[in-house]
Amino acid sequence: MTPDGGLRHGCVCVDVDIGCSVPTIRRDGLMEKAKVRIMASALLSKRPPRVDVMKGYEPMYDATMQECMQRPFYLYARGKGRSCRKEIWVFAAFIWVLDTFLTRLFSSGLLAVIPGMFSLAVLVPMHALMVWRLHDLALSGWLALVPYVLEVVGVGLIVGPMVSDALEGLDPSAPSPTGIVILLLAVVVRLAIMCVPSRRRHPVVDSGSLGASQTGTAQYPGDPNGQ
Repeated sequence: MTPDGGLRHGCVCVDVDIGCSVPTIRRDGLMEKAKVRIMASALLSKRPPRVDVMKGYEPMYDATMQECMQRPFYLYARGKGRSCRKEIWVFAAFIWVLDTFLTRLFSSGLLAVIPGMFSLAVLVPMHALMVWRLHDLALSGWLALVPYVLEVVGVGLIVGPMVSDALEGLDPSAPSPTGIVILLLAVVVRLAIMCVPSRRRHPVVDSGSLGASQTGTAQYPGDPNGQ
């Protein structure tokens, strides 16, 4: 290497850039590990439900299982706010288990309407939870309607020809492949909303613990609108 001053300066710049990026990556990794640790340890905690926190606008990374199941009913149809993946997965699992139990328990007779009534009762809070999840992804809450539209179109493409054949006295035709693909696409969209990590700022982490504020939730600086 020749003793060229410009070349030496270029090497120094490369060293500075690498030195600056490593702490940033390490800090982000520590934040993510702290968030996962708090989410897992708090889920089975026995503390009383924090109603004031559940009515807030921030994701509840430290929510207990009871809080995850109750929060959507406290907020119900409120459009503002954000939720984390933990909240939506726990609530979706709660709905699925209870709906399966009710369907098997009341499978015939007049009581068979109970599972349908339960599904209608949880439709609004589940949709609101999808809206809050989209806000956590920095997306519009209106995108939560996309899976419903796809489901309606898919069911229409499958059921429509069958009903038409039945009215004409013909044998029912095979389900439309296009309708099946659209229904699968609706499932993929829902899973994407539920699985994609947050695109908001990293929450403030203090002393290795997440959500060091008095409210007990992660705090996102510079985002007053709660969306």
